[in-house]
Amino acid sequence: MQWIPTLTLFLFLYPTGWLISQIFYLFFRDISSNNLSIIGTIITFVLFLILLPSWGKIRWKTDHVWLSIGLNFKNKFTALKLFLSGFIFSVFLLIILFLCLLLCGGIDRTDYIKFNQLLNAILLIVGIVFAEEIIFRGWLMEEMVMLYGYRRGVIFQSIIFSLAHFRSDIGLLALIPFLSGLFLFGIVLTLRRTIDKGSLWGCIGLHGGFVSIWYLIDSGMVSFSIDTPYFLLGPSKNMVNPIGSVNGIIILLITIFFQRRLFSKTGRFLASTVNASSNDETP
Repeated sequence: MQWIPTLTLFLFLYPTGWLISQIFYLFFRDISSNNLSIIGTIITFVLFLILLPSWGKIRWKTDHVWLSIGLNFKNKFTALKLFLSGFIFSVFLLIILFLCLLLCGGIDRTDYIKFNQLLNAILLIVGIVFAEEIIFRGWLMEEMVMLYGYRRGVIFQSIIFSLAHFRSDIGLLALIPFLSGLFLFGIVLTLRRTIDKGSLWGCIGLHGGFVSIWYLIDSGMVSFSIDTPYFLLGPSKNMVNPIGSVNGIIILLITIFFQRRLFSKTGRFLASTVNASSNDETP
């Protein structure tokens, strides 16, 4: 029954964040439902950060919860180095994807990046990506390792990460490759943290680079040909996202293959106060 606290934490935090956000609506009636939802999400995440140190002490028996989830703020040079390494790797993956589309005749033209688009891309890294990595590759991964061991923990964490991005506005044929791509991306990010000896900064750089650069591409930096098969852009004609494309899924599978080889050379390491099962020495 050790999984009950893991499940109930966000079942408590989300309603609490929603209730607090309703206070804003009482004073600012002109707030749109979308902005109100964003406010509720921000409040939920802030509450999560406030509770996390106590969670670490009670649940993980540690006073160093930020180190446990992979955030070392003391060595800023190492953190920056890992972040840039992850970011550069995301650029490399997107260049491969871009070349595949170019060879298939899927790109009509390129354009300049506007300042407000660049600002939004940076905010995606600082806000959404940073929060997601703390929750999924940080806290949730520690919970999964504690409950199921490392190998199964990687799988379960990636499944939850994928399902958390469920979209009800796309059909089943588009949803399956989209969630499959997210599942593979979750594995890539988790293996990245392990290869980086438990640090979360490389994951933030990789995830942030992928999301922010694709945002710039999709915002007008690149114009795709209308004749491009949708499965190359993925996952449907109405939703351009490389995670759910055929090219994207293949690139992620190849990345996991090479990550596993690098992993076998560096050895198993997850900077955590949670001990993985002795039966799960390799992913």
